[in-house]
Amino acid sequence: MINFIVISLIAFAFIVLRVKYKDTFMKFKSFVFALIIFIMVLYIVLYPREIIDATRDGIILWANVVLPSLLPFFIGAELLVGLGIVKFIGVLIEPIIRPIFNVPGEASFVFAMSITSGYPMGVKLTSDLRRNNIITKNEAQRIISFCSTSGPLFMIGSVAIGMFNNPSIGPYLVLAHYLSVITVGIIFRFIYVDEIQVSKRYTEKRNIFKEAVNQMFKKRQQDSRTFGKLLGDSVKEAISTLVLVGGLIVTFSVVTRELYLIGLIDYLISAVKFITKNTILIPNEWIEATVIGFIEITMGCKITSDALTIPLTSQIILATMIISWSGLSVHAQSASIINGTDINMNSYILSKFFHAIISGIYVHFMLKLSNFTLNPIPKEVFSQGIRNIAYYSWVSKLLFSSYMLLTIVIVLIFIGFFIALIKNK
Repeated sequence: MINFIVISLIAFAFIVLRVKYKDTFMKFKSFVFALIIFIMVLYIVLYPREIIDATRDGIILWANVVLPSLLPFFIGAELLVGLGIVKFIGVLIEPIIRPIFNVPGEASFVFAMSITSGYPMGVKLTSDLRRNNIITKNEAQRIISFCSTSGPLFMIGSVAIGMFNNPSIGPYLVLAHYLSVITVGIIFRFIYVDEIQVSKRYTEKRNIFKEAVNQMFKKRQQDSRTFGKLLGDSVKEAISTLVLVGGLIVTFSVVTRELYLIGLIDYLISAVKFITKNTILIPNEWIEATVIGFIEITMGCKITSDALTIPLTSQIILATMIISWSGLSVHAQSASIINGTDINMNSYILSKFFHAIISGIYVHFMLKLSNFTLNPIPKEVFSQGIRNIAYYSWVSKLLFSSYMLLTIVIVLIFIGFFIALIKNK
């Protein structure tokens, strides 16, 4: 009761100061942030073993999973943009993607890379396209709304198999996640409608093949860097971004651990219990999973899968929403990546909120319509499968990501040629 009253008073003070006394609020906010940093550092000193464990977990996750999975995509994407191949693909595919999302064809490349590699690939590519003035600010806002997704390997391999021990959950997670993000993209199509008239020129008759080739060479000439210089810059930019992502992963791993050490999770559970007293019975595990999932995607999904007091269908819905929201950890990565551009971070967060809500609705109806039942993996198969996933070699992950990158480019070019053949008839 006392903890809840204290938290409520602090929240009320924030609101009053923000509305009535803006200058005082800014000073108070700075003081609160300084106090939070001081408390975090203090807990690092008081609980070094727990903090070291959290740091190690974050580094292992980054080094064994994120680095080999994203390195080929980051380097390859920089090269493809610099060589003009992304522009070539964009011109070919624009006739179908512009009417749907009101964005240029380059968004098809961003979307394909995002759904294959996962967070934060879509944000990285959108930021690069904006920095190179390939897309406008409004187009960047629309692209980033539906090109920030998780990858199927995480949803199926890590969540469905690794956490829920239930491969039949995988298709529900993937389908709801991607259908909802497409829905969000269509919704954001009608934002900044002043640019809709741009799409009219894509209904005109023209030789798409010739235009695609001309645009590719034009982009290459504008870049003007030699291939060696372009390759070096691509590697340097990729490593810099991955180090940034790794640092944020470790930071939020430590922050999550400190939330437990401070006891804030218990305070929040008590606060929700007090608010919903005698009205709604919410299990403690549900509150914990929601709070942690709001901050960090992997731990949120893990706690959700372990919440035995929550029905399986509710676990799936919550996990889907956590994956779509992606957590403050991914949001921080995205904010760092788009820093220096004019892309609005608030618009991005709003799109992720819509993504989470809509994905939860979609998966709810999918589970209802399919009469979903539990179909777990036999224990011995599950153990062997997890072992294979956990000990998949670093080089194998790197090669697989490279293979996926090459496949994406080939498939997109093939689709572009097919569209161009139809349009030129």
